[in-house]
Amino acid sequence: MRSCPPHLRRDPYSRWVGSTWIFGGSEGIGLAVARRAAARGDDVVVLSRSQSKLAAVREAAPTILTRSVDVTDAGAVTDAVDRLVTDHGVPHLVVNTAGYARPGWLEELPADDVRAMVEVNLFGTINVARAVVPHLTAAGRGTLVLTSSLAGLAGVFGYTVYSATKFGVVGFAEALRREIAPSGVQVHVLCPPNTTTPGFATENLHKPAEVLAAEEKAATMTPDVVADELLRSLRRKRFLIVPGRSNRFAAWAIRHLPAVVDRQLRRPS
Repeated sequence: MRSCPPHLRRDPYSRWVGSTWIFGGSEGIGLAVARRAAARGDDVVVLSRSQSKLAAVREAAPTILTRSVDVTDAGAVTDAVDRLVTDHGVPHLVVNTAGYARPGWLEELPADDVRAMVEVNLFGTINVARAVVPHLTAAGRGTLVLTSSLAGLAGVFGYTVYSATKFGVVGFAEALRREIAPSGVQVHVLCPPNTTTPGFATENLHKPAEVLAAEEKAATMTPDVVADELLRSLRRKRFLIVPGRSNRFAAWAIRHLPAVVDRQLRRPS
């Protein structure tokens, strides 16, 4: 039986407890994961571009280290990761929850918001992976979690560009998992439903009436529940992590009952 390295401890949610880095971890799902990782004894680093939010994290949880970085800046992400590895070693778990959503009809979406969704959701994901994967594969261990969405499994009206970026995250994660499988590094993709984060509250300000009406039928989850399900699922080594039983059924239906799902997700006439 393989023995546990002395600086790591067993944990019921994952293979090892060691160090956890969370990009976009200053609020929402990322912050919920950070709190749980810190509570179980991890050395936690939260990375975010918002200095004010990072300050709030430090005030609430002084044991959590924080670093300011914008995931859309590939060079800055690589520099931050390299410095952290030098100072603290290779992490056992890296989670990227940085994301941006701006709902609205395609022809009405501001060009800056279109660009921001692609840069944060897709390029940001790629930048984080390109920075951390060489360190994880060199160590021959570690877990990388990238965040997509249920809207990355089925296109949702009112979320055309957002869905496109989140579909891209799923495809990227799937290809990356197969590419680095020989190294022993695990890759997972988290696909949460609507979650009551500060970002979700901002989204609601821009949603067309038809989108708001359709979402009344869909249950939302809290960041805490999503974080708990994520950590439990890592133990089971599931590639696609969909929190909530009803949402997992929806993911199954997307694959096996596409015609039914299509009728449900069409914009009302």
